[in-house]
Amino acid sequence: MEVVETNESLFSFANDSSSASSTGISSTFQYYYHDIWQQTTSDPRINQLPLMEGGPWSVLSIVAAYVYFVKVLGPEWMKKRQPFEIKPLIFAYNVLMIFVNLFFFVTVSARTNFGIRTWICMPVDRYFNDQEWSYMIVVGWFFVISKFVDLLDTIFFVLRKNFHQVSALHVIHHSLVPINCWLGLKYVPSESAAFMPFINSFIHAVMYSYYALSSLGPHMKPYLWWKRYLTSMQIIQLALVTIHCAYLGLNPNCNLPKVLFVAGVPQVLLFLYMFMSFYYRSYIKPKVKSLESKSL
Repeated sequence: MEVVETNESLFSFANDSSSASSTGISSTFQYYYHDIWQQTTSDPRINQLPLMEGGPWSVLSIVAAYVYFVKVLGPEWMKKRQPFEIKPLIFAYNVLMIFVNLFFFVTVSARTNFGIRTWICMPVDRYFNDQEWSYMIVVGWFFVISKFVDLLDTIFFVLRKNFHQVSALHVIHHSLVPINCWLGLKYVPSESAAFMPFINSFIHAVMYSYYALSSLGPHMKPYLWWKRYLTSMQIIQLALVTIHCAYLGLNPNCNLPKVLFVAGVPQVLLFLYMFMSFYYRSYIKPKVKSLESKSL
């Protein structure tokens, strides 16, 4: 009997240890998957919104699926197919995005005095929730969602077999922006973080106007001479966002999650470099070559 009891005790101890180990692993996973993201922001105004509770896993999954489709699955699927004739859909999409971005621009302009207040350190008050702020948080959430809607233009490129437009610049830019906007809304719901939405929505309204006109066909080409200036506007936007992030991120008197602003600087500098390289290849280099050939 003593031997049986000893064996049963050992068996019970092993089961208890295994159960404790499983519980520990489960708790650790729960902590890093969900809890830590909630603890670093106990903002009930943000956490209750779709996609905003817990960690960025849904956002990362959407971005990963997007990259896989536009770089691997989509081109492979379209290899033996004719391009889809979806010009009316593309035109309607571009017009819709013009109005969406104009709405964001006008709304943020009214709240931030045309962007001036975004340069002032406005600490986050996680429990201030009057009617106006509730409205602005919902607007901010819709802005984040709009960055996922922006991914559709790359999908249209793939469906029309315009694979040359699915460039590294395009895909990297479209992949990082939704993630950064998600982080900005979740951790810095403040006017200080609204500069990027303010200027980006204006640039996107202009950009989608260009896309809408170009989707109407080759006869619109004479009216699209301003593409170069659109690229210049995008470069100016990135330079200003870099300055804004550095200004708030390095301001010792600003009580904001400054790590997000500091982390944003190298990303925006990468975009700035890529856009400037595109500008040089598209507009300056051809002119240099033309002048060199004329001088020979």
